[in-house]
Amino acid sequence: MTNWFRMQRLNFHASLLHRQPRALLPLLAPLAAGLLAGCLGEDPAAPLAPPVAVADIRVVGPGVPLPDPASHATCVTTDPVVLMAYGSGDPAGYPVTFEWRDEVDFGDGTGRHPTTDWGPETNVLRTADYELSTYFFTTSVHYVTLTVHTRDGRSASQTLRVTVRACEVCGGGKP
Repeated sequence: MTNWFRMQRLNFHASLLHRQPRALLPLLAPLAAGLLAGCLGEDPAAPLAPPVAVADIRVVGPGVPLPDPASHATCVTTDPVVLMAYGSGDPAGYPVTFEWRDEVDFGDGTGRHPTTDWGPETNVLRTADYELSTYFFTTSVHYVTLTVHTRDGRSASQTLRVTVRACEVCGGGKP
């Protein structure tokens, strides 16, 4: 394209802008929003994705000789365990907090019940750390749920099944 044609085209577009600037606003607003979204790397109108919850448990003590194949872990009462949330987080990169909730199923048909294994008033542990050391004292099948929370209210959860058996040589008290 020659320079003369380019100049004619620019003059035409400039004359449109001077004659009817309000007519171009509906066209320019989405363009500006698209450019801004492209610069920020995200669509400002799109909702943020939920966080990711990846729960795991490691028995630090000796464990049991016959683990429960239906559970993620099997331990005896007073075995130290580490609850882990590695791999959890917010895809948008915002800080998260972790909430661990413990419920037991006694196998009597009444469903899951909160435990007081983690304190006299609660079955919930809250932290910003990816690892948390704790113990189980109630012999039963435990359902330990990790919930990942963001500051803006988004959350995601994952539940682990843990079988806790009686320790026959422990004496029954908390360490």
